Amino acid sequence: MSDTKITALPAATTPTEADLLPIVQGIGNVPVTRRTSLAGLRAGLLADRPVHVRDFGAAGNGVADDGPAIQAAIDALAAAGGGTLLFGPRHYRIASPVVINDVSVVLQGAGYTEGPDAADGTWILLDTTGFTPFTFTGLGARGSAVRDLAVRQTHTAAQDPSWAPTDYPFVFRVVDCYGAVDFENVFLCAVNRGIFCDNSGRLNIQRLRGQVFTVGVEVDRCYDVARLQHVHFWPFWTGDTDVLRWQQANTDCLVLRRCDGVFLDDIFGLACRSVVRLASSAAGVTTKFYLGKGYADFAKYGVWVEGDGVTGQIACLTTQGELINGAGAPLAGSSGLRLDGSNAQIQVGNLRVEACESHAIRIGGQGNRLDVFALRCERFNTLNDGSAALHIADSGAGTANQVFLGTPPVVANGNGGPLVNTGTNGKASQAAVAPAGTANAVQINGAAAGSAPGIAATGTDANVSLSLAAKGGGAILAGAPIQIPSYAVGALPTAAGFPRCLIYVANGAGNRRLAVSDGTTWRWPDGTVVS
Repeated sequence: MSDTKITALPAATTPTEADLLPIVQGIGNVPVTRRTSLAGLRAGLLADRPVHVRDFGAAGNGVADDGPAIQAAIDALAAAGGGTLLFGPRHYRIASPVVINDVSVVLQGAGYTEGPDAADGTWILLDTTGFTPFTFTGLGARGSAVRDLAVRQTHTAAQDPSWAPTDYPFVFRVVDCYGAVDFENVFLCAVNRGIFCDNSGRLNIQRLRGQVFTVGVEVDRCYDVARLQHVHFWPFWTGDTDVLRWQQANTDCLVLRRCDGVFLDDIFGLACRSVVRLASSAAGVTTKFYLGKGYADFAKYGVWVEGDGVTGQIACLTTQGELINGAGAPLAGSSGLRLDGSNAQIQVGNLRVEACESHAIRIGGQGNRLDVFALRCERFNTLNDGSAALHIADSGAGTANQVFLGTPPVVANGNGGPLVNTGTNGKASQAAVAPAGTANAVQINGAAAGSAPGIAATGTDANVSLSLAAKGGGAILAGAPIQIPSYAVGALPTAAGFPRCLIYVANGAGNRRLAVSDGTTWRWPDGTVVS
């Protein structure tokens, strides 16, 4: 090599991958001058490091289709055994599909500025329908992730009463991974459908925000615990009344079909049909779901149960069902909690329902059981048609629906509407009181208008007597005449089932005599056996 100074060499204005470069490499105490190509130098320096989409030709100018460049980068990562793909703070338009197939790849953005339009940070721009922008599939894709980026779709319809979104498919599809793919700090701005997960357990979504139009997240065939946390759907793109009213009729923030033990927490949705929709598929329904904190604002339904056999728990849920810019009027048919399926078993710790046209809670189907510890219903029955806060459908010949209230509900501003509707074989019961360590309890049963509430004995024993006792010299008082049931001699109930109970027994020619059970036999007041 000549002694020409580096500063005297001509500039390489357009270096190529094959250009040779001199390098001085230390070997022991003796430096050795060697040569390498630009490609070889890059490979050596960047081995096991993240790759950047711009290294594979992505323009990031919001105009060119960067889908092929992103796919080329993912293919290179697949050949190297996976890794992280960096997206700089640019606008990447995608007009062709990108598939992460059987390789673990992290799509790492540079953050984003919340707002109605693509701004600072990493933005994925979509203006073409008919394809899925990102698909994760195959066993090897487990452990992949999408982080710190925003997605924006273009909708050109005029914002008037006929507005509807452009019918884009899901942005992200996680299919047949059988394991986890994570989404963290993702912003869906004016997105028709966001994330779809099928046959892939342990889905993990954290810090998902945006404005969605048809579905935010849909999950099916998730046979291991999925987690959806810190979800916030709000009008980031537009607060136009026509758009938000379309959402109130059509948007389901989270749709869960066959999910086993899904954890939901810190879930908020504004202007939607439902915040959590528990639907079904050919694979089944959601069981053992857990919702920690939920808030449905300007939503037709807070939680909507469609599938049969749904089971789960809700710790805290607040719902408000007003029509957007409707001067306080509620949405037609709105309910805080709606059960349309059958044989659901749902427990609720704290439930507040406000602004419902008719019913705060509506239970259809048959065989449903709803347990609510603390219930507050505000501003229901706004039609003033006598709608009950709690509507329980008559199941006909099917198993009756049941509601158990752990504490007396607060029912306010309902235009005189009752707690429970009439004309149903459903039952609403309140306050089963049992001291700790006991087998039997007192159950206070509510009733629909026109029916009498009751106090009943319940418990594990086959026969449970009900004892009323005053304290000290106090008396048991009745504010109205006490009615003692009457039976014919041939229709006497078993005495063992009515210990120390009084009845009237027909004694010929329309006469009745008082009889008492000693737990074994019915006897007349003189002690003789009724016969």
